Amino acid sequence: MMRVWMVAAVALVGCNKPSGPSAKVDPAFDHKWQQATSSAEPAYIESQRGGGLLGEVRRAVDPPAASGGAAPVQGTLPDPEVALVIKRNLPAIKACYEVEERAGAVGSGKAIVALEIDPAGTVQNVSVDAPAFAASKLPACIQARAKGWTFPKFTEGPKKFSYPFVFVGS
Repeated sequence: MMRVWMVAAVALVGCNKPSGPSAKVDPAFDHKWQQATSSAEPAYIESQRGGGLLGEVRRAVDPPAASGGAAPVQGTLPDPEVALVIKRNLPAIKACYEVEERAGAVGSGKAIVALEIDPAGTVQNVSVDAPAFAASKLPACIQARAKGWTFPKFTEGPKKFSYPFVFVGS
């Protein structure tokens, strides 16, 4: 049990440090990070090359598939429904990270994906705030993938939602 806590502590401390010699602390990003993590638990994307800081401690579980012909959600789209669709699309985000990691362009760091979803369930706007990855193609890749996500239809919108990601490289 003590080992799990130590690994978790190392992961949290390691992920809060800027990656690379030119990375700087960004108080505005830290504030956005706190807001994003208050509504959703971060998704951890680990490197396939080394096992990362988290090792075998945490693994994503495939969420159940969405029902295709469901009636629109009455009101605004609930946060758990948004998070479910994002979790279903984690393999696409991981693929973006792995391409950049193989190219040697990225290490460990955090990112926040901000979405604006219209009542039809389509993504209208996506922004990726990732200071640790600003010099890479990772934010653009994530943005391109997220634009194609489909969410349940709802009657009041648009829905704005931010989701935090932690990328753990080797």
